[in-house]
Amino acid sequence: MKIYSPRVVEGQEWVLPQQAEDYQLFASLGDLGQKRWRPPRMKFLREQEDGTPRLYSDFPWLGEHVLILRSTALKLLRPILEPYGDFLSLRADEPISLFNVTNVVDAMDEERSRTVRFDDGGIMMIENLVLRPEAIGGAEIFKLPERPDGVRLSDIYLQETIVRQIGELGFKGIAFELVWNDEAVGRDRIEYRGMERRAPVSFASLRRFWSGLLRKRGL
Repeated sequence: MKIYSPRVVEGQEWVLPQQAEDYQLFASLGDLGQKRWRPPRMKFLREQEDGTPRLYSDFPWLGEHVLILRSTALKLLRPILEPYGDFLSLRADEPISLFNVTNVVDAMDEERSRTVRFDDGGIMMIENLVLRPEAIGGAEIFKLPERPDGVRLSDIYLQETIVRQIGELGFKGIAFELVWNDEAVGRDRIEYRGMERRAPVSFASLRRFWSGLLRKRGL
C-alpha cells in the first residue's frame, strides 16, 4: 500500500482568499457540510513576482489540507471523490470548487511515528508518519484526526489508485509525494506538470502578421 499527499508544483498557479480572515476558514473546515458553507471570494495568483506567467493548473494551489478543482476536474473526478467528502463552491473570476475531505481515519501508528507534541500530549507536528494499513482498509482518500482547536491540520491522504487516475485523466499542475509505503520500493514523488499559458492572439497582431506577409509577396 502506497499513500500520497498533494504537493505544490514549482511555478504553478495559486488561488488565495481575498479576505485575510478567510484563511482561518480553510484551517477549520473539519466536517463542515454544505448547508453551513458561505463561499468566500478567492483570487488567482497567475503571475510570479517578476511578471512571468505561472503554470496552468487544474488544481490551483492553496495547501496540502485542501484540494481546489477547476470545473473540468470537478466534472470528471466527482464520481471518484464524492464518497469521501463534500464539494464546496468558491467565488472567483472562473468556476472553482473546494473538495473538503470528511472521511477521517484514525490510522496513524503513534508508537512508531515520530512526532512533536504539545505539553498536553496532543500532536503538534508529524515528522515521520507511519500508518496502520488495517485501519485504512479500502479508504482511497482520508484525513487523520485533527485537534479540536484547529492547531494541527491533517494533510489529505490518497492511495496510489487515485493518484494514478488523476494522471490517466490528463490533469495538469499537481504533484503527490509518497508519505508512507509498506512495500519495498516506490516512487517518492509523482508530478503532473502544468502547462505554460499562451497570450491570446489579438486582432491587431493578426492584422500585422497578414500585412507583413503581403509586403513580402509584393502585394
